[in-house]
Amino acid sequence: MKVVLVCSYRLPRMIVTGLSRFFAYAGYWLNSKNSQTVLTNLKLCFPALEKRERRTLARQVVAESALMYGEVVDAWMGSKQEIESKIFEINGQNILEECRQAEKPIIVAVPHIGNWEYFWHWLQLNYTAISMYSPAKFDLLDEVMFKARTKFGGKPFATDPKGIMGLLRALKKGGIMMILPDQAPREGAGVYTPFFGYPAYTMTLLHKFIGKTGAQLLFGSCIRLKDGKGFSINIEKADFPFEKREIDPFNLAMNQQIEKIIERNPEQYQWSYKRFKRQSNGITPYQ
Repeated sequence: MKVVLVCSYRLPRMIVTGLSRFFAYAGYWLNSKNSQTVLTNLKLCFPALEKRERRTLARQVVAESALMYGEVVDAWMGSKQEIESKIFEINGQNILEECRQAEKPIIVAVPHIGNWEYFWHWLQLNYTAISMYSPAKFDLLDEVMFKARTKFGGKPFATDPKGIMGLLRALKKGGIMMILPDQAPREGAGVYTPFFGYPAYTMTLLHKFIGKTGAQLLFGSCIRLKDGKGFSINIEKADFPFEKREIDPFNLAMNQQIEKIIERNPEQYQWSYKRFKRQSNGITPYQ
C-alpha cells in the first residue's frame, strides 16, 4: 500500500487524474455499488429533482470524486511548500482570530465536502490543531495516515476513553479541534436527526464537547476551485445559538447548517458515504 502511494505521488498528476477518472466513470456506467450509493443518497436528499437531473448531478459527483485520490496522495506525501501552494483562498480566518481573542476553546466542524485533508493541513500549519483519530484497517496505510496528520504539528487523539480525555484537556488548554460532524457514529453514540429531511443517525459527541468545555463552535470547509488546481479554505460562525442547548434542537440546527454548506457545492460532497445506513426500523435504504 505504501509503495502504491509513493508511486502515485511521483507519477505526473495528469496520469494519476486520468486513471482515477477512468475507474470512476467505469464504476458509474457499470452501476457499481459506489455509484448506486451516490444515486440513492441524491434521491433521498433531493427528492424534488427529476431522475434526469439526479443523473446529471451524479456524473458531476463522479467527476469531482475522481480528483480525490491524487489530492489525498499529495496531501499525505507532500511537503509544507507543496501543501501551501494548493491553498489559494482563505475566507473567514478573521472569525477564527476573533474567537481566539475570547480565550475560550474552539471547535471547527468540517463536513465531508471538497477535501477535508487540506483543511486539516491548513489548521495544523497555522494553529495548535487537535482532532479525533480512528486507525485504518491496514497497518501500513495507518502509518502513512498518522504520519501525514501529525507532520505539521497536529495532534490526533484516539477515539477510546483515554483519547477522549486527552482531547478534552488539549481543548481546554487552547487547542483548536477539528471534527467531522456528518460521520455516522457507532451505535449508542448518536440520535436520529433529519438530514435533508431524511433520518440520519447523528453524533452526540460534538454537543457533549461544547457542554463540557464551553467551546465556541465554527464551521469550516475546503472547497475545490473550478480549475481543479487548488482549494478555498472557508470558516463561518454557527448560525444558531449552540450554548446550553438540548441535543435534539442542537443537532437539527447543526445538520441544517451543514446542508447549507453542501448546497453551495453539492457536486463536491461525499455522496458515496452511506450516511443513512443505520435506521431505527433496521431497514437500510441501500442495496
